[in-house]
Amino acid sequence: MTQSVNKQQSPGVTGAVLVIGGGIGGMQSALDLAEAGFRVYLVESAPAIGGKMAQLDKTFPTNDCSMCIVSPKLVEVGRHRNIELLTHSEVLGLDGQAGNFTARIAQHARYVDADKCTGCGLCELACPVTRISWFAEPPLPDEKKKRPKARDKTVLPGVAPVSPGDMAVWTFTVDAERCSRCGACFRACLHGAVSWQKKEIAVINQDRCIGCGACYAACPEQFQAITVDQAPDLDKSLGAALYARSQEIIKQRGGRLRGDCIRCGLCVLMCRKVMEIGALTMVEEGIEVGRDICQVCGACASVCPVEFLEVEWLTDKPVRPLLNAFNEGLNLRKPVNILYPQAVPRVPVIDAVSCVRLNTGACGTCQSVCGVGAIDYDQVERQREITIGSVIFSPGIEVFDARMRGEFGYGVYKNVVTSIEFERLLSASGPTSGSVVRPGDGKHPRTIAWIQCVGSRDHSCNRDYCSSVCCMYAAKEAFIAREHDSSIEPTIFYIDQRSFGKNFDRYINRVQENQVRLVRAMVSRVFEDPLTGDLELRYADDSGAVVAEVFDLVVLSVGLQVSEKNKELAGRLGIELDGFGFARTDGFTPLAASRPGVFVSGACNGPKDIPETVSEASGAAQAAAVGIAGARGSQLVRQELPPEKVVEPDEELRIGVFVCHCGSNIASVVDVAAVADYARSLPHVVFADHPLYTCSQDSVERIRDLIGEHNLNRVVVSACSPRTHEPLFMSTLRQAGINKYFFDMANIRDQCSWVHPLEPEKATEKAKRLMRMAVANVSQAEPLSELEFAVEPSLLVIGGGVAGMSAAVEAAGQGFTVYLVEQQEELGGQVRQLQRSLDGRKFAPYLESLRQRVLGNERIRVFTKAALIEQNGFVGSFDSEIMTASGGSRTIRHGATLVATGAREYRPALYGLGERDEVVTQTDLEAILAREPRRVVGWSSIVMLQCAGSRCSEHLDYCSRNCCNQAVKNSLHLKQLNPDIRIDVLYRDMRCYGLFELEYRRARLAGVNFIRFDPQQHTPQVGVAGERLDIVAFDPSIRRPVTLRPDLLVLSTGLVPNDTEELATMLRIPRNEHNFFIEAHAKLRPVDLASEGVFLAGTAHGPKNVSETIVQAQAAVARAATILAKDKLTLSGVFSVVDPAHCAVCLTCVRACPYGVPVITEEHTAYINPALCQGCGICVAECPAKTITLGRFRDDNLYAKLGSYQSAEPIAEPRSA
Repeated sequence: MTQSVNKQQSPGVTGAVLVIGGGIGGMQSALDLAEAGFRVYLVESAPAIGGKMAQLDKTFPTNDCSMCIVSPKLVEVGRHRNIELLTHSEVLGLDGQAGNFTARIAQHARYVDADKCTGCGLCELACPVTRISWFAEPPLPDEKKKRPKARDKTVLPGVAPVSPGDMAVWTFTVDAERCSRCGACFRACLHGAVSWQKKEIAVINQDRCIGCGACYAACPEQFQAITVDQAPDLDKSLGAALYARSQEIIKQRGGRLRGDCIRCGLCVLMCRKVMEIGALTMVEEGIEVGRDICQVCGACASVCPVEFLEVEWLTDKPVRPLLNAFNEGLNLRKPVNILYPQAVPRVPVIDAVSCVRLNTGACGTCQSVCGVGAIDYDQVERQREITIGSVIFSPGIEVFDARMRGEFGYGVYKNVVTSIEFERLLSASGPTSGSVVRPGDGKHPRTIAWIQCVGSRDHSCNRDYCSSVCCMYAAKEAFIAREHDSSIEPTIFYIDQRSFGKNFDRYINRVQENQVRLVRAMVSRVFEDPLTGDLELRYADDSGAVVAEVFDLVVLSVGLQVSEKNKELAGRLGIELDGFGFARTDGFTPLAASRPGVFVSGACNGPKDIPETVSEASGAAQAAAVGIAGARGSQLVRQELPPEKVVEPDEELRIGVFVCHCGSNIASVVDVAAVADYARSLPHVVFADHPLYTCSQDSVERIRDLIGEHNLNRVVVSACSPRTHEPLFMSTLRQAGINKYFFDMANIRDQCSWVHPLEPEKATEKAKRLMRMAVANVSQAEPLSELEFAVEPSLLVIGGGVAGMSAAVEAAGQGFTVYLVEQQEELGGQVRQLQRSLDGRKFAPYLESLRQRVLGNERIRVFTKAALIEQNGFVGSFDSEIMTASGGSRTIRHGATLVATGAREYRPALYGLGERDEVVTQTDLEAILAREPRRVVGWSSIVMLQCAGSRCSEHLDYCSRNCCNQAVKNSLHLKQLNPDIRIDVLYRDMRCYGLFELEYRRARLAGVNFIRFDPQQHTPQVGVAGERLDIVAFDPSIRRPVTLRPDLLVLSTGLVPNDTEELATMLRIPRNEHNFFIEAHAKLRPVDLASEGVFLAGTAHGPKNVSETIVQAQAAVARAATILAKDKLTLSGVFSVVDPAHCAVCLTCVRACPYGVPVITEEHTAYINPALCQGCGICVAECPAKTITLGRFRDDNLYAKLGSYQSAEPIAEPRSA
């Protein structure tokens, strides 16, 4: 197998893209670009990718586990051969111009060789350091002892009585040939166990020795005359052995019981022999500390079994713990650590500030335990230059520093936490393993309060904007907290409930049904009871009375902000920022930064949720690709595989088994050598081995060589999870010329060592059984073929609004042919009814320009007054029949379909709409302001009624997202035309999310009155008094009803999707109860549909504004390009096959398949198209005649595994020919 880089490219254009930021946005951009034929350099400042999403517990509104849904993305990015990960790196500068940039990148030293590291985590486990002081210049070493000599000594008194043999496990003896007769061991022993006379060899009396190791620690290093018996691990890692010894003592004592020093000597051995500092000495009174040389690393305390040592006692230097930043400082970390358990790359970083070795030259424990020699203390920062054609800036976001709002007590009161800290408390991988406790005392809270808008909508700290996500994540956290502990009573204090996203209001209703209390109030202050740690909140209720309420825990819903580091980075890239640090963009080119060739996505250009970030990430990938489309494929690393060896059905089975140690992850519990020996006894196993790390690069290459050397035709790996490692090993088989489906994997880490750590014998037997089952299964394996077919590089776009036209232009820009189908006679859609955006830009010129770009593009074929009447085929090769304006039809072939059928304004029969001229919708008002602006001068009063027919079960029970912003926009326009006009906006919640909050504030400052109403208590009443409207509304600010008699009543009525019932049936794509199309995944696949090769954009997905529609159109094209850019597609070999000879045509498979794949052919048999089959196996399980089979899961495979499980000595016979 070889890899090559295609160097051909368009002159002056580079077919590579730099993506800055490894969060969910950066990962999505990288994957879309790599799959569309571009080389990607993904730069992330953290040691691993994942960003903020990796820190979350669950995601709203589905309550999916965040890590569960992001992990496949992490793995996919980490394994993609055309994505080069540059983690722990930063961009220093960007030179050149669009199409041909040069980026300067600094790769910071990890002190770990990422190419060698297997991610076993042993270095982190073995590292004894838990905290650091501010390292002082160490004193000069004593020449004789080769280590600094303590001058400032303090004794920590307190010794428990210990009898000889109480603690002894290790036996210390004197090597007569090495002994220098210096007497150091004699002087160090406090129990009279060492006998010595001048110039005589020391002798250790085992009857008096308590095994403390004081003699071992005192023996001069140049002699090393004291040896240790019964501790085979000492030569490999003394630090690990000391820690294990500590755990043994704790177990002997019946638990970790705090008490006086028991003279176990572990702290002295750790300090002298492992850390090589020598600050501790055992004396009669207790432990003597050389305070002037102590580095306060905490290594001694980490092995103390009785918690006698307090790190703060050891020194007068400032001490600070090593806080785990990923867990928001709620627990400690080591100087060497992997960012989080699922990190990609799973390579640790050594913190140069806190590592004892890098600061003093001592210790080196991590290097001693690393079995592959990955620790490199001499590593230095490396700078490199890369050439790219485009840049995507997606560096992510940070949370507001809640200490800036001192009235809430964050940083002072221990039981006041931020929302991101609470996420870590909820997470199963967090510091409390998902147990909700108070950080101050570890108690389980019963009452929890969430305070909203901390660092959002706050002019006092320059955070005027809304952070968009806080209302929903607070509701989610409250909901999940009650799932963890049903006794918890959550209360959320909020200003406006901004649940404006798709299905968000339904989620809020569900949260309230789960006994989460929502209180509309802004908390003014938090006070702590110093005795209990409880917290008193004070706020004003609806009546104006000041209320004091006590809670056990307070969570601050902190807003999002741009970090100072990212502002500096934007400056180095030449990107203009606004006053808050967000990237400046244009509403009609929402992803283009101020510098040509640089694009932005995610929260760096405004606060937003994950689906919007993912859409923008794909959209930015599309924008970045257009300018370099001519260089597509020029920088790709291509894999060249050897011919696949044909294995005949009657050929001898030759199975190779590899049992992984995984460092000590598996081998510390499972006897892997015994498992490998057992494998050799199984039928057809001709080779078995137990590598230290099966997944390491050298092991993978060795497996590939062994396949040829031993002529293996089946392989089994017993190691960790197939979820992450199966693709690696299957790829290894294919690189060796073997069909990759001749493989199986036994998960002996997750299912053995991890779940049975205290039962090594049972874990080993279970590992043998799992491996035996895998051998039996692979003996029945068949070679499966992966089908390939050509891709038609053209796109069908259904819908000619802004989404459809934008998608057509974008796809044509990448060089694809586009067929644009629109039912109406004119292109433009709903936006033709709108006049201007909230920032004042007029839609008509933009719409006309877009229309001309569509009609004038030779790659775009437009069909107006047309409709799709039939579509057949599969991803990469669809055949669609279009009914044209002439009444005829035309069949086109295309590789992907994009649905952009749009929406329209809802016009309910409410409040006299359609009956009285003075009752109009917001869209009607826009038309009046544009065409008859002089009418405004004659108006003295206008009332706008929000949620007219929205968020209610009788009409639309969802939020249409745009109505509040449209009301603000029209209010400002009215005030511009007539400054004296009175405008009253009656609202439930003003949902001006993100930077739209600035316009809402501007409207208030302009004199627009906003009057809140509660539909459960004070719904506005609209009537007629003479010739004028008479509106009665309750004003909570004065706590009494007010009567309004406006010249015009403007209703904000929302959006409903256009009729798509036939289209949904034809394309087999689902719709929700509101008839909006349902995306493949609410968070991570917002523009994909369930039918592969069909994508979604615009208001057919759900209500959104024009900028968001443009972004989704770009995103959908980027997703389609991952198909259209390929010459051919390769299908998995795992798909269902029907045996037509035995098919009863009972239609069971047709009814059971959730994807609608099985069909009945003209030959009266069921047929399953391999290109459409998802390999789920439902049809196989349901077929009553057992006439459907699924590759890798045939009955022979399953029966062999089951039989092997039941039989102690299975005979796995090969499948007959």
